[in-house]
Amino acid sequence: MTYCSALLLLSLRIVGTAALGTLQSFTVFSEPIFLRRGEVHNRYILPKALPADIVQKFANKTMHMKSAQLDIVLVDNKTGEKRPAPLYMTYNHHHALMLGPQDDLMQLYNYTKGHDPLDPSSFPNQTKHAQHAHHRGCMMKRRSFEAILTEALPEGRRESIAAFGGASGAEYRGTSTRLAGHYTYTVDSPQSFMVLMHFINTHGVPTSQKLWECPCTSRRKINVTNSTIDGMKPIAFQCSEQLIQEKNTACSLATYQGGYRCCEHGIFLTEELPGPDAPVDQIEAKFTFEYYEPDAPEVLTAKGTMQPSCCDATGGYLSNSSYFANLEYDIPQCSPGTPPEQCEHVISSVEYFDVPSSNGTDPNEEFELVHAWGHQHVAGSGLELWKESTGELLCRSHPKYGTGHLAGDEEGFVVGIPPCVWGPPPLSPPPRFRRHDHVRTVARYNASQRHHGVMSLWLLTAASLKSEGLNAEVLI
Repeated sequence: MTYCSALLLLSLRIVGTAALGTLQSFTVFSEPIFLRRGEVHNRYILPKALPADIVQKFANKTMHMKSAQLDIVLVDNKTGEKRPAPLYMTYNHHHALMLGPQDDLMQLYNYTKGHDPLDPSSFPNQTKHAQHAHHRGCMMKRRSFEAILTEALPEGRRESIAAFGGASGAEYRGTSTRLAGHYTYTVDSPQSFMVLMHFINTHGVPTSQKLWECPCTSRRKINVTNSTIDGMKPIAFQCSEQLIQEKNTACSLATYQGGYRCCEHGIFLTEELPGPDAPVDQIEAKFTFEYYEPDAPEVLTAKGTMQPSCCDATGGYLSNSSYFANLEYDIPQCSPGTPPEQCEHVISSVEYFDVPSSNGTDPNEEFELVHAWGHQHVAGSGLELWKESTGELLCRSHPKYGTGHLAGDEEGFVVGIPPCVWGPPPLSPPPRFRRHDHVRTVARYNASQRHHGVMSLWLLTAASLKSEGLNAEVLI
C-alpha cells in the first residue's frame, strides 16, 4: 500500500488517459488582497462569480470535478501583469475554498466577516453546541465548516455549499488533488466561490526571521493571568497527553512564543513596522478546476467523495467520543551531540476515521479511502497513516523541499507533498473504514533547530459505500 504515491504518475498515464482527454478546465482569480511587508491576512474574502458559461451549464445540475489546483499570483498594479508569487514573497499558511450559490456565500461571508475563521468563540450567535462542534476533530476541516454553516445558514441551504482545502498550505503548487478512476469532487449548481486566505507577506524579509512560524513580536502583550494576547482570548489550548507530558511550549500561553495564535488578521510579524509609504503588494488566488461536461459519459459512473474529520497529529479521542486538537505544536531542538539520524521529533495520535455529524449520519457507514496527503511546515520530514485495528501502514507522506528561486522551487521551503492515491489497477485498491474505526497518525520533524507553530494534518478524501450514486458534501 505504501507504494501508492510512486504509482501516481503511472496511474495517470495508464488508467486515466482516455478520461483525461474528455476533461474540461476553467480558471478563476479571487478578489485581490493588499498586504505590506510582514502583514498577515487571515479572513474570507468577498464571494466572486464563476464564469457565466459555467454557471449556466450547471444550473440545477451537479458538477463532477477531478481536481482543484491553487496558484498565488502577484499583480503589477501598473500593468496588470500577474506572475506566480514565490513563498519568500507571499507565504500560504493555509487556505480554504467554498463553492455555492451567490446569496448563500454572501450570507456566510457576512457572518464570518471580522472574526477569526478558526475560533468559534469569536463568531456571533455561537451556541455552546456549535462551539463544541467547532472544536471537535481537526479545526481546519469538515467539522469546523459544518459548525459555521449550521450557525450562518438556515436548514435546507447548508447542503448547497461545497468546501475545499482548509489544511493545505505552502505545498499547494506541488501537490496533486486529482482523483483516480471514477471518483470525483461534486458541487451542485455552482454560481460563485469564496476564499479563506491565511497569507503572510514575506516580501523582502530575510528567511532567518521565519515569518511563516508566526513569531510573537515584542509588541504583543501576552497576559498569562487573564489568558489574553493584546486583551483578546486566543483559541483555547487543547493539547494531547503526549504533548502535555513533554511540556510542549505550544500548549500554554505562559510558554507560547509563536504560531497561529500570534498570526491574526492585520498583525505584522516583523519587529519593525513598515511606514505609511511602504510598498503594498496586490495578491490574488488563482484556481484551476478540471471537470466533466454534464453529458460526459464519465458522469454516468462518477462516484462523489467527501472528507473525513480525521486527522491531526495533535488530536485524539476520549472515552466520551469527544474530539480535541491543539492544531499546532513546537519542535524542541535536540540535545547537542545527538546523531543526525536521531535528531527527530515524533508525535502520534489516534482518532476516529470520521465523527458522525449531528444530522443523524450512520456511525457504521463504510467508506473507501481514495486520496490522502499530509500538511506539514518547514522541517517536516513525513507523516504516516496507520489503520489501528490491523497495524497496516496505509500511506507515508514525505514533503518535497525546493532548491532554487522560482515559484514552486523555493529553496528551503516545502514545495509539494505527493499524495497517496488508490483506485483501479495498477493502483492499490482503496482501504475501507467505518466512521468509528481508529486511525493512527505519526508525525516526524527534523529537530536540528527549534521551530514554532508547526502542523501535522492529513487531508483525506473518501467515497461512501452506502450508495454507488452518492454525491456527498465535498471537502478536499
